[in-house]
Amino acid sequence: MGLLQVLIVENFKSLRGRQVFGPFKRFTCIIGPNGSGKSNVMDALRFVMGEKTANLRVKNIQELIHGAHIGKPISSSASVKIVYVEESGEEKTFTRIILGGCSEFHCDDNPVSRSAYIAELEKIGITEKARNCLVFQESVESISMKKPKERTQFFEEISSSGELIGDYEEKKRKLQKAEEDAQFNFNKKKSVAAERKQAQLEKEEAERYQSLLEELKVNKIQLQLFQLYHNEKNIRFLNSELERVNKDLSVTKESLSHHENIVKAMKKERGMLTGQLQQTEKEV
Repeated sequence: MGLLQVLIVENFKSLRGRQVFGPFKRFTCIIGPNGSGKSNVMDALRFVMGEKTANLRVKNIQELIHGAHIGKPISSSASVKIVYVEESGEEKTFTRIILGGCSEFHCDDNPVSRSAYIAELEKIGITEKARNCLVFQESVESISMKKPKERTQFFEEISSSGELIGDYEEKKRKLQKAEEDAQFNFNKKKSVAAERKQAQLEKEEAERYQSLLEELKVNKIQLQLFQLYHNEKNIRFLNSELERVNKDLSVTKESLSHHENIVKAMKKERGMLTGQLQQTEKEV
């Protein structure tokens, strides 16, 4: 971080002619009795740092010229110049000149607009709106009385982070969108994982069902083979029984035929005997 090296004041308020303050150190203290011009040195710094005239204890800018406050200005112009040294050793100068009822601004002795002048000051960390380089007694009390939100805004102005509020809000919106997308994708992933798990369970159930179907099919085939085996066994048994019965029936038929023949022979013999009996009865 650089530092203020020299303050050059010419015909500014109580400081008549060209006055040079400095070179300043990292810590410099200005002391003096009341009315010696200490406050005017601070006003000179405020003036060259872009402070508005209304905050410099005068009614208009001409009153900043030496002697103007009593109606006897010694010149038609006044100026304040600071020399700022960067850490690299590079020097930058900022000059504010009073001419008539207006101000002129110079950066490195080149005339620039007020906005360009303020922008150059901001590059070295001096923010005119935040008044972040000079702290006055009333400012300390004012800061201490601020509400937390106001104090936050004040520190944002001091750090120039307030200028990034647009980018911050945009990035915050993108962050919220990204978080929402991440949450959505997480929920979607969770849902997909649940669906995948459910699909896996259904697949396993289908595989078990298919396995049971195959097992049932095999069991049915085995049952049919078992039934065919026993049916064939029963058929063979019945066929053997049928052959046996047929044999017994054949034997029975042969026996029946033999007995029928015997019966026929006996009937024939009876007939003969009946005839003989009748003949004998007839003879008797």
